[in-house]
Parts: sequence; C-alpha cells; structure tokens
Amino acid sequence: MKVLSAGILLLLLTRDVLNFKPNTSKDGVTHRDITKRAALRITYRIFQQIPNFEGRVLPPNSIPIAELSAEKLFQSYYRGTTSPSKFSQAMDEIANANVFVDRRYTFTSERHFDSEKLVEGKAKILELQTSVVQNIERENFRTARKNMGHLLHTLQDFYSHSNWVELGFTTPNSNIIKPDADIGTRAAKDQMTCSACSTSVCRNNVLDNIIAERILTTGYFSILPFGKPKGKCSHGGLSDVSSLRDAQGGINKDTRKSSHGYLHQQAAEIAIDATEEEYGQIRDAVGDKLFLRFLNIDSPSALTFVIDTTGSMGDDIIAVKERTVSIIDSKRGTPEEPSSYVLVPFSDPGFGPVFKTNDPDHFKQLISSLNAEGGGDAPELCLSGLQLALTSSGINSQIFVFTDAPAKDIHLRNTILALIEQTQSRVHFLLTRVFTRRRRGIRTRWKREAETGVQLYRRLARASGGDAVMVSRNELFSLTSIIDESTSVALVTLLQITMNSSSPDNNITFHLDVSLLNVTIHLLDNPTSITLKNPNGESMRVLNGFGTLATTEIFGNLQLIRLHDPIKPGKWELEISSTTEYSVRITGQSMIDFSYNFVEPFEGPHPGLIPISGRPSPGRNATLMVTVTGLSIYPNSSVTGLVLVDIRGRTSQIGTLSNETESADTYLVTMEAVPRDSFYVQLRGQDGIGNVFQRQSSALVSSSTSTLKVTGDEIVLSGQEFNVTFTLASEGLALNCTLNLRDDQNFAQSISPTSATVGGNETVEGTAYFSVPNTTAPGTAVTITIEASCPDTGNFNYGILEVTVRNQVEDLRPPTCLVTPLDGACPQSPAANCSEETWRAEAVFRDSGTGLARVYSRGGNGSLEMGALAGNASAGVNYTASCCFPAVELVGVDRAGNIGRCVLRAWPSSTAHPSSTARQTSTARQTSTAHPSSTASEMSTTPQNSSPSGGHWSQSRHYIAMASCLVLALLTPFQ
Repeated sequence: MKVLSAGILLLLLTRDVLNFKPNTSKDGVTHRDITKRAALRITYRIFQQIPNFEGRVLPPNSIPIAELSAEKLFQSYYRGTTSPSKFSQAMDEIANANVFVDRRYTFTSERHFDSEKLVEGKAKILELQTSVVQNIERENFRTARKNMGHLLHTLQDFYSHSNWVELGFTTPNSNIIKPDADIGTRAAKDQMTCSACSTSVCRNNVLDNIIAERILTTGYFSILPFGKPKGKCSHGGLSDVSSLRDAQGGINKDTRKSSHGYLHQQAAEIAIDATEEEYGQIRDAVGDKLFLRFLNIDSPSALTFVIDTTGSMGDDIIAVKERTVSIIDSKRGTPEEPSSYVLVPFSDPGFGPVFKTNDPDHFKQLISSLNAEGGGDAPELCLSGLQLALTSSGINSQIFVFTDAPAKDIHLRNTILALIEQTQSRVHFLLTRVFTRRRRGIRTRWKREAETGVQLYRRLARASGGDAVMVSRNELFSLTSIIDESTSVALVTLLQITMNSSSPDNNITFHLDVSLLNVTIHLLDNPTSITLKNPNGESMRVLNGFGTLATTEIFGNLQLIRLHDPIKPGKWELEISSTTEYSVRITGQSMIDFSYNFVEPFEGPHPGLIPISGRPSPGRNATLMVTVTGLSIYPNSSVTGLVLVDIRGRTSQIGTLSNETESADTYLVTMEAVPRDSFYVQLRGQDGIGNVFQRQSSALVSSSTSTLKVTGDEIVLSGQEFNVTFTLASEGLALNCTLNLRDDQNFAQSISPTSATVGGNETVEGTAYFSVPNTTAPGTAVTITIEASCPDTGNFNYGILEVTVRNQVEDLRPPTCLVTPLDGACPQSPAANCSEETWRAEAVFRDSGTGLARVYSRGGNGSLEMGALAGNASAGVNYTASCCFPAVELVGVDRAGNIGRCVLRAWPSSTAHPSSTARQTSTARQTSTAHPSSTASEMSTTPQNSSPSGGHWSQSRHYIAMASCLVLALLTPFQ
C-alpha cells in the first residue's frame, strides 16, 4: 500500500469510525490512550504495593491520576536509577496490537461487540485471556503483548458499542472477563431495542423498557441495507448502512461527534477502568514477578548467550563460565539484574534447545553444565542457534554469540536480518582467533571460509548495533566486561557509523547532554591514530590506558574508550586516521530515549495507523510514530527533529515533526522519501539548559521495493493443521522472487508458490501450511517468517507472524478453596506487641479442569508452604504469619488461567475458635441482582495495613469474629 501524504493522513484520522478512534484524535479518547492510561494505573498500583530494590513503595496519592506518566512513575519509584523506555515500548506493543484489530478483523462482529454478539465477544476475550496467561507463563512476552492488545480492543469496544452506559452503569461489567459468570440479561433475537432518531445526535433512542429492565444490547453494523432485524439499535455513522433502516440512527460512543457522542467521555472512562481490571486479572493469574516482566517494568531485557559447544571451544567455555558467574552475582538484587537469562548451545550437526530461566542460580548451573565436544569440519550451525535466541528473547535484548568457526547455515542470513529488524535486539559476536588455524589440512578452503564467516558476522553485528570482536583466548575473559556494560539500565545509543580510509573527512562530532552518564566509545578495527577533544577544546591522544579525558582498553580489534565522569556536556570530536574501514559506536546511560515504528494508514470503516510489515519502500513518502521518554524529567527539554542518517552519519532525510496524538510523548513524523541505502533513525532535541541531545537507533534499517504481508489468526489448536496467507507486491520494477518459509518450532509443512514473478505494481497471493503436534504445550509461541528474495534486483523483504498454540480442551472453571482449622489467635489490644505472636491457617485448593498451576499469597508478610500437587488436581497450603499482619489473600491459578481466591484472617484472642464448618466455601455462583462491581468489591476487600507504623490492627478489625475463606463469586449482573 502506498503511504499517503500528511494531508490525506490527517483526513483519514478525522473520519467517522466504528469504535474508539484507534490512534490519534482530537474528537475524543482513543484505543491507544485507553490502553496506555490503564497500563500506567496498574503500574502505579503495583508501585504502591511491591517494594523496589531499595525496599521502597510509593505512598498512596503521591501522583495525581490525571498526571500519571511513565517518567513520573519511574522517577518517583526508582529515583532516577531505571529508565521507563522499555516499559513505554511494551505499552506501545500492546497499543499497536490493539489498533491492528481494526485492520485485520474489520467486519468480524464479535471482535467489536457489534450486532448483539455479546456471548461471542466474551468468548473471544476469554480465549485470548487464556492465551495471554499461557504465553506469559512460558515467557513468550512479545506474543503475550500482542494477544493482550487484541483482547483489549474487544473489551474496550463493549463500552462504546453496547448500551451499558445508557443503562446507568458507571463501573465496568466485570463478568465479561470471568469465565463462569453471566454477562447479563440480553435482548431476545426478535426483541425491539431502539426507536428512530429525530436528529443526527441520538438521545433517548434506547427503548424505555430496555433501560428499565436493564437489558443488554449492542448496535448493529452492516454495509448492506438489510443487515439487521427490524427495531434493533444500529451502530450509526456514515459507514453503517443499517442505521438507515428501522430503527434509524445509532448508539455508538466512539467519539464526541458520534451518535451517542454526549456519552463518549463516560464510556471511555469506564473502558479505562475495565482495561485496568483486565491487567489486574492477568497479574493475578501469573503473579507479580512475571507480570512485571510482561510490562518490561522491573529490569533490563533478557541476557542471552549463544555458545558454540564443539571440541575446539573448551578453553573459551571455561572463560565464559567464570565471567558469567561473576557478572550474575554482581548484578543480583540491583536495577541492572536481567529480567531473564537465555542459553542456546549449538554445534554440528545439532543446535538448541533453548534454556530460559529468571533464576540466576539456575542459569549458572546451565552454563556450568556446558561441555565442549564433537565437531570436525570447520563451519557450525551458528545462525540456527541465533535464530532460536532472537525468537526466544524479548525486544531490545542483548545477545552474545561465542564461536571460533564460520556459519554452516549461511542460508539463514536473511532470516536473522529480518528478526534483528523486528526485535531491534543487539547481537555481539565474540570470536576467538582460531579462524586463522588449519583444520583437516585444508588451508585454502578454511581461509576462505574464515574470511566469509568474519564478513557475515560483521554484517549481522552492524545491522543490530552490536560488535564483532576478534580476540585471542587469553583476552576473552577480560573482553566479556562488555556484557557488564550492555546490561546497564538506561543504555542508549548516541551515534553509530562506519567509515573507510577514502572518506574525505574522518573527523566525527557528537553531542553529549546533561542527562548522560558512563559514556563509552566502541571503536572497531584499530585505526592508526585517534584524538579526542572535549567542548572546552582540551584534547588527548587515545592510547591504551589512562588519559586526561578518558581511559582506553584494547581487546583484539576493539578499543573501548570510557569518558571520565562527570561528563562535560556539549560538542565533542574524534579525529581518526585509518588505512582500513572502521566502525564507531557511542553509548551512554540516560533517561532520555526513544522508540519508533514506520506506520501506514489503513482505510475502510475503521481507519487508523499500524506498523508496516517488513521493510519500508525506497523513494516513497513515509510516516513514523515516535515515542520519546524522559523529557519531563528535565525541565524545558524538547524534541527538535528526527532525521535519517546513512552508515557514515550523513543526513539522508529530514522529517517533518507534528504532535497529532493526545499523548505528549508521542509524535508523528513524515518523510518525503525513504532512502535506498540502509540508514539509522536519529532523534535530536534540547536538554533544557542549551545542550543538544542526540539518540540513534541501534538497528540498521533497510528498504525494499517489494512488500510482503502475512495474515493469519493469532491462536491455533494443538494437534491440528492451520495455514496463513501472504501477499507479495512490487512497487515499480518487475521482480523474480524466491519464497522461503521458516518457523522456530518446525511446524512448517510447505509454501505455495515457492517462487513468483511480480510485475510492476502487481500482487501475488500465496499460502503457507503448518501442522501442530498434539504434544505441543499450550502457550507455545510460533514465530513464522516468510521471506521474498529477489536476487536479480538485490531486493529482500519479509513478513513475520506470531501465533499461539492453545489446548483443544476449554476450561472455564476456577479452582475452589477450603480452609481447615486455624492455630493461634492474635491479641486484641492495639498496645500488645504483635510481633511476638503468630497465627496459622491451612487450606486446600482443588481444580477439576486443566489442573492447578500455582498457589501464592498476596498481602501480609508470612511464609507460605505448599505440598506437592496431587496430580495437579489439589494442593495443601500452610500459611504462618506475624499478628502484625492478621490477614492474607491466597490465590490459586489453574493451567487455563482461571483464578480462585481465599481471604484468610486471624481472629482476636478473646473470640471463640470458629468451627470448621463455617469456614467451608461454597462453589455455587451467586445470583444477586446487585451491580457486579459493587458486590464483588464488598466480598473481596484486600487486607491492608492500617497503621503507618507497621500494620497493627485498626480498632474495627477487633470485631472480626472468625477466619474466613472467600472464593470471589462471579456474579450475574442483571435479572
């Protein structure tokens, strides 16, 4: 699709649509706004409940809800030690997936709660909810975020497209996200629900009896004149032809200009509350630690090692083992502790499996268990191991490849490039100098393979913003200090360029701003002379060791130049002489960072903006959506521009900047023409005290005259076959392309066609076929890559689709809980020393569906001991706590993500021991006619410490007569 000009783009963004506006709007609150605001609120709640690495929590009401931002949250919680950049990127991933529903499922009624598809809409939400939970449990966070975005779109549309607000409700319908709860009394198929509107703004067109009896309905939407039964409500708007038929008009609240636009703000506020509630549901299902990683909150991205385990790597593996243990131990309990650890071994003929853990001790054991053995011919399956690493790690991960041999699987080169561009991960190759040795006496062939291997690794490292370092074995232990730096919090790239000896000007300038710490210059391939100059005009010759402005270390072909703190803000210079090509990468630590997506508008009834598939088209105009973090920390700082620069740092395109979105940190940037040569994206601005700041993308961006879009459902069933479709198009030149199909789970069967000739501005459609083994674990993420290689023109493009495997057995039953007699009572008097007394409770969780996955406690400070799961069907729990914390919530989660809860309370020592019978819970569903939110909140009050000095009982708690176990009932909202 041709990317439209800025004028047409803005026209699209102001058209009438069939749901909350996807991205940008001055007419109301958008899907993107709702998704991100709710994410900020749940994060705020977490920061008030869970201590950070310093043991601090945020006080209640420390930040007004209306002023919540990622910067304020992180600055208040972490005190400037952790950047919100990765959290913001996670929110953008969820928001982008939310908007994508309008593109992929435009006319699928249950995805939008249109046409009274209430039961079907809820079923889709629950299906996606289970997938999100299982994705997170298997640490497939990127796929989980996409499924979460799809889920939230449907959930949010309920409040815009149904009559929930018209019925007078001001809080969410919580039963939508609870498996065994009724969504509410629904209008009968032939029941009239609306009268005709007399004006373009429809007020009071929902029939009185529908409102009086609190009957749920939604607007019908159709592009055909006879697309709804007579007397039903319509969605409304220019695109909805059904609104011209009895009953005319509509009830949607998508914007302030919609049929029921006067209720837009109310619908949006309830949708924000419902979205926050869904985030909370996922949090309860997976636990706090995994949920924080799902939102990229608590620590840097994954630390990933891809290690050659052939016989010749014995000494290298010993060095890696020693250094890894040191790094892990030094970062444990700090903001720089990685969120997870990934290990992928490879050799020849094998590679994998992927070992993934968030337990540093377990990772040390995995590393220590590696043994070097086997091998033979020189090349190894390096790229196969790297492919697994890229699909198993999150976005912006740091991946370190240790090898002494070229890649045998060079055919995966384009796949690796596609995954690097997609994940924006950095790949560092640490290569020991055995590339120069002879194997099997075939000197000439080995030399040729070695040279080819080094060139390939350099190209992949450069594309990702990493290094390809050639070192001796003795240097390897010291070199791995760069692993330490790469996992630093708030790591940003300031500049990355590649120069050669014929360049007319080898003087490199770069700007340092007031926010920067720990600035390091990575200089590859040993130029003959380097001079560093600061803004005051002071200069130093860069030599190995301590200097006046910086300290330098040399490892093989890599020089690390570390500027001395405090950093002098302003313009710095590097004067370099070299007889060969060399690369410069400058990094630092800063709260100011950015992320971006090339986006394209899509038309139809739900217009909006979504990230493009694959690479952008050269010579065409383009739009980027840019999110900037950290500016609010530095008063008067601002963004001044965004440019595209080539690999030598020369400006190729200057963007036109606008802030058309409601979010202050998000910008739309238009480019007149995408460069034909590879480029970086560079953000420029002012730090608030007169210094220029610059930030640059780590990944190199390439363009392509072909486009390749892959389409398929996000969920597939284990034990079944599925297929995805793709469309290959040429923009201008005729192309002769080979089509390749790859996936990281080996589910692929075939692709048709395998090659295609595409004329100028023509398209070719095809299908890829897959088969999922019935032993595949639910929550498994499959990354599908379809590549189009067109060698006669040098064109390459790709499309990537991630799908989730779901079990064929549907489980909608939450676990139940039964409390057994309690031991110990707590003193009644507030003056009593509560720390000297303890109380204990025992409980049993049972699940009759897919089986228990985990049981954990929330609130209190006691110890939880759980017996072995009895065939996953039941588990005994023993809880002991100080009387300073007389209440706790136990949460039981089954393998489908269903949740059962028990609230346990100690009883005052003067109160008689409650009977065991009184503490048994009923699993029968409540049938109260009260609003679900109010009733549920009464039943599930979370215990909190009322005393600011440490959690003594308040006077009101002295009247608690007995311990209770409350399984939160899933209530029917209406009769």
